[in-house]
Amino acid sequence: MLKKTKGQLDLFDYMIFEKLIPKDHLLVKIDNIIDFNFVYDMINDRYSSLGRGSKDPVMLIKIFLLEYLYNLSDVKVVKRIQTDIVFRWFLDLGLNDSVPDDTTLSHFRVNRLKEEHYEKFFNEVVLKCIEYDLIKTNRYIIDSTDVEANTNYPSEKKLARSAFNKVLKEVSKFNEALSVKLSNEIELEIDEEYEKNAKVSWRKHFEITLKYLNLLYIKTYDELQNNEKYIESFGICYDLLFQYTNKKADKIVSIVDPDARVAHKSPGNIKRGYKNHIIVDEDSEIILSSSQTPFNVGDQKKLVELVQNTEERFKLIPDEISADKVYGSTANRAFLMDNNITSNIALYKERDTKRDYFSINDYVFSKDLKTVKCPNNIKTSKFKIKYQKKPHNREVKVFEFNPKHCSECPLIEKCIYKMKNGRFASSGKKLIVNSRYDAVINDRDRVNTEAFIAAYNKRYKVERRFATMVRNHGLRRCRYVKLAGAKKHITMANIACNIVRMVKLLNNQNFIVPGI
Repeated sequence: MLKKTKGQLDLFDYMIFEKLIPKDHLLVKIDNIIDFNFVYDMINDRYSSLGRGSKDPVMLIKIFLLEYLYNLSDVKVVKRIQTDIVFRWFLDLGLNDSVPDDTTLSHFRVNRLKEEHYEKFFNEVVLKCIEYDLIKTNRYIIDSTDVEANTNYPSEKKLARSAFNKVLKEVSKFNEALSVKLSNEIELEIDEEYEKNAKVSWRKHFEITLKYLNLLYIKTYDELQNNEKYIESFGICYDLLFQYTNKKADKIVSIVDPDARVAHKSPGNIKRGYKNHIIVDEDSEIILSSSQTPFNVGDQKKLVELVQNTEERFKLIPDEISADKVYGSTANRAFLMDNNITSNIALYKERDTKRDYFSINDYVFSKDLKTVKCPNNIKTSKFKIKYQKKPHNREVKVFEFNPKHCSECPLIEKCIYKMKNGRFASSGKKLIVNSRYDAVINDRDRVNTEAFIAAYNKRYKVERRFATMVRNHGLRRCRYVKLAGAKKHITMANIACNIVRMVKLLNNQNFIVPGI
């Protein structure tokens, strides 16, 4: 049952707090700026109307905030509350009130709070920033940073063995004899392989593991119909074996955290874990929306979601969007153009090498993408719209030039591909472009302007937010496992960053906060 159990501060408590707590302390400013009573409505659905009274959820939420404001663990924050006067004041705890222990915090986080509650908390902070008129709609910046998963990454052999051992652990709960028997048998078979060969490949390990996993499927079929924990461990093991043996790009890299993923951020720079995708108001540097994904999810896939979430939740539509060139997919550029949002996204530079054939940049398109002029100044308005399944699953325009003009053109050998037999691949040039290439044309006209350069150079502001969260709010490594845990951790870091930023902005504006 939800219960408000705020401590009853007596006169002595007030005198001590008044004497020792500085009026300009961060927590004093936060307490006067944000009314945390919204938490009661936010969390009410997670409590029964009957039963024993719980710890005050506002106090517990504030404790979680303290953890991320000061980069503390559950154990460390409890110890700090016991001795820190301002922490107690912030939590409405008197000097003689008891402090929740770390197991209470863990229980509340696991059993009471869901992903949507963290998102609601984040939204309330942004709404408070809007209320104080801190957020503008001039220009927003989008970017992402990596966040390490809270796990180690074993080799393929150890990964397969760990996955199978986890399956056997669940089997032992309902059939210990079978678990022990298969554990001994797989160990013996792997040892026999090492007796035959000094080195045994990971593929052989996977082959043996799959053999015993299939055996388990037959012997424990009934349990696999309703035993949720067994189903989960079995599924992870099977998926892992399938992904690696079939050379899938999206692979499990940890049994402890099966949602974490690996990708190459740049040549030789391997990252593992998750990403924090954010959209930031350039003027205030307040984070307006975020999305958390495994690390192998491309940044460009989140631009539309972040912009739409900001509009749906806060009715905020920017005049401009700035982002790194990786966000410059044709679909993203088209989305921004269609929504009258100016794009400050750079274009990839063409490789500075000698080319045997003209590139698409050597052709001049009309802004409405209805005509195109070739390097020999021949224009065509003849095109067909087709759906190209491979490699991009996209709708394209196929412009066709008159074969007669092409056959007489002195530039034909740089325009139409010449096959090994000496013949040209087609009688007339066919130029294939994305059906929304008009958005690329629109952006290409802007990238060399002073306005674009000035906006693009302001992207350091989003990097500053990431640096602050890594340095002060524990963003670098997740505290919890799986994607759901990563979402909670990263969202709390975003919240802490926004709250500190809000306090700083209000102070810089000489904003008078009641009570300060």
